[in-house]
Amino acid sequence: MSAAAPRRLAVALGVLGALAPASAQDAPAAAPPVCFQWVLWCGDAAGGAAAAAKSGYTAVQLGRGVDPAPVLGKGLGFYLDQPIGKGLLELRDDAFAPVRAAYEKTRDPAVLVRPACFAAPGAIEAAVAGAVAEAERVRGPSLRFVALADEASATRHDAPLDTCRCANCLVAFRAFAAQRLGGLDAINDALGTHFASLDVVVPPTVDQIRRRELGDVELPRDLRPFGLWLDFVDAQYADVVRRLANAVQVAVPGVPVGLTGLQAPAAFGGNDYARYVPALTLVEPYAIGGAVELARSFAPASAHRYATIMAPDAAALGPAKLADAVRAQFAALACQGAHGAVVWNDAAIAGPDGAPTPFGAAVAAARAELAPALDACAGARVQTSSVWLVESQASVRAWWMLDSAADGLTWVRRLASHERTHSTSQASRVGWLRLLQDLGCEPRFVAEPALAERLLQERPRLLVLPATLALATRTAQAIRAYVQAGGTVLADFGAGLYDEQLRRRDVAALDEVFGISARRWRWDALLVREGRALARGRGLPLAEQGLAGALGEARDGGMAFVERRAGRGRAVYLNTPVCAYGSWRLDEAAIEPALALRRRVRSVLQTAGVEPPCEVVGDGLPTCVQRTRLLLRDGREALAIRLQAEGAPAQVQKLAADGPRAVRCVLPTPRRLFRLDGTPLGDGPATSFDLRLDPWGALVVEVRQ
Repeated sequence: MSAAAPRRLAVALGVLGALAPASAQDAPAAAPPVCFQWVLWCGDAAGGAAAAAKSGYTAVQLGRGVDPAPVLGKGLGFYLDQPIGKGLLELRDDAFAPVRAAYEKTRDPAVLVRPACFAAPGAIEAAVAGAVAEAERVRGPSLRFVALADEASATRHDAPLDTCRCANCLVAFRAFAAQRLGGLDAINDALGTHFASLDVVVPPTVDQIRRRELGDVELPRDLRPFGLWLDFVDAQYADVVRRLANAVQVAVPGVPVGLTGLQAPAAFGGNDYARYVPALTLVEPYAIGGAVELARSFAPASAHRYATIMAPDAAALGPAKLADAVRAQFAALACQGAHGAVVWNDAAIAGPDGAPTPFGAAVAAARAELAPALDACAGARVQTSSVWLVESQASVRAWWMLDSAADGLTWVRRLASHERTHSTSQASRVGWLRLLQDLGCEPRFVAEPALAERLLQERPRLLVLPATLALATRTAQAIRAYVQAGGTVLADFGAGLYDEQLRRRDVAALDEVFGISARRWRWDALLVREGRALARGRGLPLAEQGLAGALGEARDGGMAFVERRAGRGRAVYLNTPVCAYGSWRLDEAAIEPALALRRRVRSVLQTAGVEPPCEVVGDGLPTCVQRTRLLLRDGREALAIRLQAEGAPAQVQKLAADGPRAVRCVLPTPRRLFRLDGTPLGDGPATSFDLRLDPWGALVVEVRQ
């Protein structure tokens, strides 16, 4: 044994412990809010505190090492921002860009070393100690929450790069692979390699995998090396976040601790929500790729949920007024039960002379109008429907590879801004969310690795598989049993083509459940690229050509709406790109496929026994009306109604031209409705109420028996 071997073994054993699965137990409970928090992000705490107090904010952010006295002197609260600074959980661009540039130029794996490596001896211990010391320094009743990092990532946002391949990370990867797969032979089989000993195992690069798997007429056969490496990165990143969060939660009990600027799940960057969000008591996700609903599903019930509010882009607003668009953002937070908002930033709300900017005035107007509703709804729990959306990180990875197939060597430039509009996994998640919400449902996300156990404990009326390319065999077996026992499963396309390790199956995992008898595995049979539908024509387009089943609707090129009854349950395979619904729903030119898809899915919901909390009708009212049941923190039940049309401000402006619109709210059973201040709406229990809805605002009413 070499002199270095004992150290390598010790490191490996330590990594095995560090990368152990997260505990199923939620993080410690955070104290409930007293009211909605209006937080102003300030470049300078002392000067910013004066501006925040003058403008009616309740808190500001406090950086590492900054004296809280000026903030406290203004009677404000604060949140501790980035107690370990940037560089570990948040790579600065000037640190990350040179690594990417060096790899683009040389394609040499030796340069793929993260500037601040998670596996460096003592790095995490030092970060934990620093975070705890900072939290303890400012602990007290004015500390609203601790944001460990902002826009944290294992790379830079979700930038694709094979970091980190330093000696420490390779040792850690070998231990991880051995634990996951069981030995050298299994590791070589998964990686497609022939290493003679575990000590020299090195995973193939993304470039090597792409050269091997892309370019054939059929879909990639074996993406296991890609999946295994990213699984390791996700686990390593999640372990760091959990360790930091747990330590700070112990240091300042009851204070929410977590991350701001949460990215949407992506192949790169470590953002597998199921792995680390359960350990957080503070989440502030960006409204991208369904991240808001994902964070709410995976965070503990007591976790505080915030949002960043920025001045809307003037070009995107079109004819809409700035004040209206800002009011709509805050109205949405009331309907989500958000605990507060971080307004970006002090320079945006006031000019050099201290006078409010148009954005600052818009925020002030929204606060004056919506503060009672936001205070009442702060910390409310969204009451979800009996509908589960399966979230599969393995599918996120697989879709990235398929989406990027045409990128060639430029895949390293496939950055977050590009993914927002060219990611099938993000588009599918958003498409299903908006489709179900437009139909009156609030679904809950469930992680694919936990689904088998969850189905033993609780049975939803409807299980939805959104472009779920990868499914473990045990998950497929659990879904089969769920359907046999009376459940309904609904998929759009591509379900179970790969296993959880990203090895393509000969027969898709759930084809028997759906009654699918034939499918094609060619690239040209997959009619979805980068979140877009390739097929054209009237009605709903196909997502897969050549699909056939025992019972379905025959189309030119294949079958749609393939379904099968099994046992007491039902399985429906739409074979249509729900990923496009997010754009269809607000596009007048795409009203036909949007209506057709809603009609199909509404039928499945009704058959499964899933009903909306109410129907909202009115002359000229669009179908994008979100209806959310809330359990307020004081125990009252509420119903929140709003137009979910952020992507179409011009249309909302037309609807709002004459002010709040008359609508009729129809309940399934007689109830009494009240304003949040206790004023009754109507004379007694009824099923129909005539109300008025501000297209830029929200209608939140208390519901009683």
